[in-house]
Amino acid sequence: MNSPRKKLAVKLLIDDDTMRAIGHVTAQWSFLEIEFDTLLGRLLRHPAAKAIVPKNMPQAFDRRAKLFRGCVNLLLSDQPDLLKEISGIVNDATSARGQRDKVVHGQWHLGRKKGKLGTAVTTVRRRPEFKMELQNMSAEQVENVAAEISNVSCRLIWWAQMNIRDGSEG
Repeated sequence: MNSPRKKLAVKLLIDDDTMRAIGHVTAQWSFLEIEFDTLLGRLLRHPAAKAIVPKNMPQAFDRRAKLFRGCVNLLLSDQPDLLKEISGIVNDATSARGQRDKVVHGQWHLGRKKGKLGTAVTTVRRRPEFKMELQNMSAEQVENVAAEISNVSCRLIWWAQMNIRDGSEG
C-alpha cells in the first residue's frame, strides 16, 4: 500500500511554466554533465594523459573543466583546429554552468519589473565578497538557458563522435 503523498510546507509563488523550465534546466545539465565526464574519462585513459590523471577526480565542475582543458591541450597540441573546437565547447559548458547555477541554486519568488508582477530569482555570491543579486526571469528566459545547455551537449557529443575512436577500432 502506498503512503499518502506528502504536501509541500512552503508553496512557492512560481507559475507552472517557470517551474517546468527550471526542471528542463536541471535535466539538460545532468545530461551534459554525464556526457562531459564520460568524454573526460575517455581522454584521461589515453596513455599520453597518464601524467595528469588525478588521484581523486575533482567534484567541482570548474575543476573538472580545468582538467579537461589540460588533457586536451596535452593530447591535441599538434592539432590546433581540433583543440580550438573542443576548447570552445568546454568554455561554453563552463559559461552555461554559471547560468544553470542561477536557475538551480537561486531562490525563486515573485518579482516586479517596471510595475509588472512576474517571477524573479535571488542568488547569493560568496566570492570575492558576499553579495545578493535579484534578477527578473521569465519562463522563456529559463527555457533559453535549458536550450543553451542542450546545444552545448549536442556539440560535445558530435565532437566526440567525429574525433574519438574507441579501443575496438584500428
